[in-house]
Amino acid sequence: MLQTLKIEINKGLQLICIALILILTWSCGNDKKVDSKAVREEIENRKIKKVTEAEIVKRVHEIGNEITLTAKKTLGKKLKSAIQNGGVENAISFCNLNAMPLVDSLSNKFGAEIKRVSLKARNPNDLPDKLEMELLEAYAYQWKDSIPLQTNVQALEGNKYLFTKPMLIDNTLCLSCHGTIENGLLKETKEFIKSKYPNDKATGYKIGDLRGIWSITIPKKKVVLSM
Repeated sequence: MLQTLKIEINKGLQLICIALILILTWSCGNDKKVDSKAVREEIENRKIKKVTEAEIVKRVHEIGNEITLTAKKTLGKKLKSAIQNGGVENAISFCNLNAMPLVDSLSNKFGAEIKRVSLKARNPNDLPDKLEMELLEAYAYQWKDSIPLQTNVQALEGNKYLFTKPMLIDNTLCLSCHGTIENGLLKETKEFIKSKYPNDKATGYKIGDLRGIWSITIPKKKVVLSM
């Protein structure tokens, strides 16, 4: 019964779309071409997708994981190249100038606001807001008690969703900029970091430590339209 109802709804939507195309074509006049892109966008905007809250949350998890994996892979590749071409200091300079613009490009692609926040921030732009602070503290509590860290999705006001994912120090490359003098952070590197970020607090880590979280806000409309 439910499957039949869904089929009938889809047929009805198809008829509405066809009617809309005919109306737009007629309104443009015989001597004007129809803007097919505008028609497609109008049809997409008028679609009514019957999805459950659980399905939306699942899709937010999928989008969030795709963004974080893409960003991590891209940043890691760029940083390795920067180190090979000019050492750790060159990589720090690259991060200072290019890390956020790179994340911004992903933000534009996915229609999301992408942030990396930490209780021990290096860049002032990475300081958490009130909700992110609460989530960071919850993740830190779980990490200290050896509770497995999971991704999280919360519904926000304004028809948006917040996806968060823990960031761990998971390789020795991280220690070159975030470690200690004993485990890979050179003294001259630490001094260079201070010259770029005078209020830096993002050192002193070891492998396995919780560095912060990804904080990604995604509009509900973008989520639904991607399903």
